[in-house]
Amino acid sequence: MADDDKHAKFEAQQNQGLMVRHVIFYTLFFTLIADCYASKAEVLNHLTLWSYIVHTLYFGLHMPSSPTLTRILHGPSLTGAHALFLAYSWTLVVNPTMEFDLAPPGRAAWLVYARAAFLHVMPVIFHWVDFAKNKKVLSDAYAGYGQGLLFQFWAMVGGYFAMGLTWEQLNGDAAGTYNVTAVSPETFVLVSKALAVLGCVGSFFVMIKPNLCKA
Repeated sequence: MADDDKHAKFEAQQNQGLMVRHVIFYTLFFTLIADCYASKAEVLNHLTLWSYIVHTLYFGLHMPSSPTLTRILHGPSLTGAHALFLAYSWTLVVNPTMEFDLAPPGRAAWLVYARAAFLHVMPVIFHWVDFAKNKKVLSDAYAGYGQGLLFQFWAMVGGYFAMGLTWEQLNGDAAGTYNVTAVSPETFVLVSKALAVLGCVGSFFVMIKPNLCKA
């Protein structure tokens, strides 16, 4: 009877965690579609939206039946959310009016601020909630792979930087895209990458490494 109760409790907690993921996925999906529609898809030129697509794909997974895809996407999505937040903060330092420079004409100031906060802060919060609610399922997905150095590199920086460097090559001018003139383009890119690495490495060693990469 006690074992049955424990199993039932575990099942209930897992179902609750997966339900939270459904809510997060649909929130990401519909805001992504709305943002693309409002900008005539011009936002897809920005690294933020590339990252947002990765988050949407990750949270759209049914983790118990998709352990491989969960392993592949979880690290880049989680560490990337923290990396982008730091890099975005730096962009605002060197161009405080960036969001208004890029916003469609006539967009209300409150909406500009709300959109910016949601796109850059909420993915971090979503991952914290996901980690708290679904650590056991994540541990199962990482089991047998978490100790591998190549896999850890992918989860920590490899996956996110593969996407980021691809965006950089296709975009060509990160400083120009965000109207950065306070510092040289080289300085802007260098500091952005340094902060992104800091975000990736810090979140990996605080969240993923001690909890999901156990022997």
